[in-house]
Amino acid sequence: MNADPTLELSGAGVRRFTRRATAERADTSWLTLGGDVLSALTTAAVVVAVFGGAFASLRERIAARPETGSAVLPGELTALVAAVLVTAAVVALLSRLGPVSATPATAAWWLPLPAGRRGLLRGELRKVGLVAVVAAVVVALPVVLAAPQAPSVPEVSVTVAGAALLALAVVGGLVVLQAGGRTGWVAPVTGALATVVVVVPAVGGTLVDGWDWVPSAPDVPLPLLIGVPAVLAVAGLVAADRVSDRLAAGALRERGTAVFVASASALSLDTRELGRALGTPVHPPRRQRSWSWVKEPWQAVVAGDLAVFSRSPWRWGQLAIGTALPVLAARTRGLGEVPGLVAVAVVIGWGLAAVALGEPSRRAHGSPAADRAMPLSSQDVVRARAIVPLAGMALVCGVSAGVVGLGWEWAVLGVLTAPAWAGAAVRGGYRPELDWSGPVLSSPMGAVPTSVGVTLVRGLDLGVLGTIPFIVALLLGEAPQLLQGIALVVAAGLGALAVGTAQRRSS
Repeated sequence: MNADPTLELSGAGVRRFTRRATAERADTSWLTLGGDVLSALTTAAVVVAVFGGAFASLRERIAARPETGSAVLPGELTALVAAVLVTAAVVALLSRLGPVSATPATAAWWLPLPAGRRGLLRGELRKVGLVAVVAAVVVALPVVLAAPQAPSVPEVSVTVAGAALLALAVVGGLVVLQAGGRTGWVAPVTGALATVVVVVPAVGGTLVDGWDWVPSAPDVPLPLLIGVPAVLAVAGLVAADRVSDRLAAGALRERGTAVFVASASALSLDTRELGRALGTPVHPPRRQRSWSWVKEPWQAVVAGDLAVFSRSPWRWGQLAIGTALPVLAARTRGLGEVPGLVAVAVVIGWGLAAVALGEPSRRAHGSPAADRAMPLSSQDVVRARAIVPLAGMALVCGVSAGVVGLGWEWAVLGVLTAPAWAGAAVRGGYRPELDWSGPVLSSPMGAVPTSVGVTLVRGLDLGVLGTIPFIVALLLGEAPQLLQGIALVVAAGLGALAVGTAQRRSS
């Protein structure tokens, strides 16, 4: 170490000394590091090439199919909606986890030092900026490639570069808000924005016969198109660096712990623990409710589920997005002509709604004391817990399917599919924890239990199976009564199976 204490107790000096100490004990050479970088760049280039070829092939297939009268939304608009949806999710995630945080090791070794916090946290700011740039590239690239006209290389480069610079500007703004303790509103606002952005085009594409407006990039000079985002990015990062010394140690430690838990859960594919780390808060009620209709113990379970669900505003947004996603796909030119793509949107949307309605089951699985205090058997508690998801999924599936097919018979088919997704919501909420006591598998992310695949799809598997009759109707272009009867039998059987397996897990 350098003998000058002022250098060693500066943030840059501490980070420099840590890097030197780590390098001295590392067994990785520069040749190995260069090979890893080259491998990462090669992988990224292959992914871009594969995506580009897939989008070009899909564009040709869509152009060869005849247009349907119900698909009125331009593909550019839907691609922009998808980009806004993913961007809102990333911004909400960054606001909830930081964006600047201190890992447990950083909080234990660096924060207590009498060194400038700005220099200590500068490395964390760089990491967050790099993550934001990668996320921006991942979001912007499909949007550019989804354009009806094949984009040129300069157009792709300018768009991706502009998105990356804007992502850096957003990170800087979030750090400034974090320093002032004002990030609490970011996640609710981005969630509301995502809901509006998905629902409004879906409703407009259903009510309006034709859609004349097509989003297009403004015709501005190239230096200005890159210069404005660059100025915003520089200003945001400079402002973030200047206010980083105001970040409280307690908040940095708390968010760093959340980041550590979320990272470990993502690498081990433990979605339950990941949901706990990123879970939305349950707000206290604004007014007292009498619940005068509660007379029986099972009604108390239903009332508790309604209370938990109603106090999570984001869950209502999930229901709205889950209802609108299939409609948005069916009303988009190109997507609406391919029943397979609409079916994928149906599974994603209804699965998202089922995840939202499974929140009470997940909380009950994590804290079973209240259920065990009820004068009900565990089987009766789980049956009562399926009532709210059944009612919610009947509404979501009925409205979504009816608007997708533009007919009451489609709405009936969607309602008949709801029991399978309701059972999937309860089954997924009571799914077991990962079992680390058995054998494990080696994966690129590390060791994972051999049963991780079964745990990940538990609940979703039966929901997808219950949607098969509706997918068949999409392929046929109609929803006959025979198919409705088959859907009722299949969904009822799968729903009963899902609740039964959840009962055994609960007991």
